Amino acid sequence: MEYSNISLIVFFLLISLIFATKTHSIDGKRSSVLKQDENIELERQIKTLNKTPIKTIKTKFGDTVDCIDIYKQPAFDHPRLKDHKIQMVPSSILEETTSINISSSSIFRVSVVDNGFGKERCPPGTVPIRRTKTEDLVNARYLLQKANRIDTNRYSPSHINHHFVSVEEMGQEKSYFGGLACVSLHGLELNYNQFSTAQIWLESGPTEEINSIEFGWMIYPELFGDNNTRLFGYWTADGHKYTGCFNMLCYGFVQVHSEVMLGGVLQQTSIYGKQDYILPIRVYRDRQTGNWWLVTNVLVGYWPKEIFTHLACNASNVRYGGTTGAKPQTLAAPMGNGYLPQLQDYLKTAYMRNMKYIDDKGHLVHINPDGAQTKHDTNLYCYNLLFAGNLGEDWGTSMAYGGPGGMCP
Repeated sequence: MEYSNISLIVFFLLISLIFATKTHSIDGKRSSVLKQDENIELERQIKTLNKTPIKTIKTKFGDTVDCIDIYKQPAFDHPRLKDHKIQMVPSSILEETTSINISSSSIFRVSVVDNGFGKERCPPGTVPIRRTKTEDLVNARYLLQKANRIDTNRYSPSHINHHFVSVEEMGQEKSYFGGLACVSLHGLELNYNQFSTAQIWLESGPTEEINSIEFGWMIYPELFGDNNTRLFGYWTADGHKYTGCFNMLCYGFVQVHSEVMLGGVLQQTSIYGKQDYILPIRVYRDRQTGNWWLVTNVLVGYWPKEIFTHLACNASNVRYGGTTGAKPQTLAAPMGNGYLPQLQDYLKTAYMRNMKYIDDKGHLVHINPDGAQTKHDTNLYCYNLLFAGNLGEDWGTSMAYGGPGGMCP
């Protein structure tokens, strides 16, 4: 009887072992198939995003930039843009859109985008687009993604620690048709697995299907291979699930400027306590076409109306602030200039000034100090934001923000 029981136990152990082995084998094959499918999808995206160039330029920053026929750029592979007619300039130029008034005694200096072309230029009729590499698509999934989001390139979500500070106008519901500010520029030494941004958000729709345009400057060593401060843009039309991307890593943004491009390096950054450099930046909705134009000191390009649902009409929220990200079990990245904000000496803090929005009549309106509300998602010893209100003259409605990061819950 004991022998029979022992045999039965051994039998069940053997069955369990065989089942476990088979399950492991099946899971391994499934994992291998999923990996193979991802690689095939990556290769497909690379082939469609990288158009045949008229000319290729290797920049001093190590970027490979292709000069692409303006009518054959990746944006027009978007299924909703098959019949899109390219808009070379906005139907109307907003006040403060292509220039900025700074008094001769001002401490501010305006930085410009340096693509690192040297004496090279893209031929007439072409636009510069940074060539996409496989690792760009893989690394981009970390950018601006909260831990539980599905990444924008449809690959398995990679969890990151994500932090932000921001200010927005609260109160009665409004319609916004653009946002702008003068943003101080800073250089940061980040680890390879960190990123940091200073940005403006234009948003519309419920959270699960939010439409968002995000733009400003950022430092992202894993994506660009360096610590340069770069111009960036980001968009989604479905709450960051399947649509949208950073810069030109998918179909959407229409490049029109022949030199200044998304991902371009901002030439000068502020020197702590000595000199400020700023980036005047704005996105606004063209009143005739509905396209959302990105403007620095030049007209860079636009996100077409057709790629959005809620933002096809207007934004319901505008925010100003910064974000950081890093992989788990690593230090949170610094934000702004790497110091906690203060309002005593603007040469020693990161800031945004002349924070405005565009109303339904196309007028520029200062953010209402009485209705502004600050938000953050971490301890104030890591990052903070101080809203200064309307300071008048060169400053207008302003705020200071940033922090050292570190061990942030």
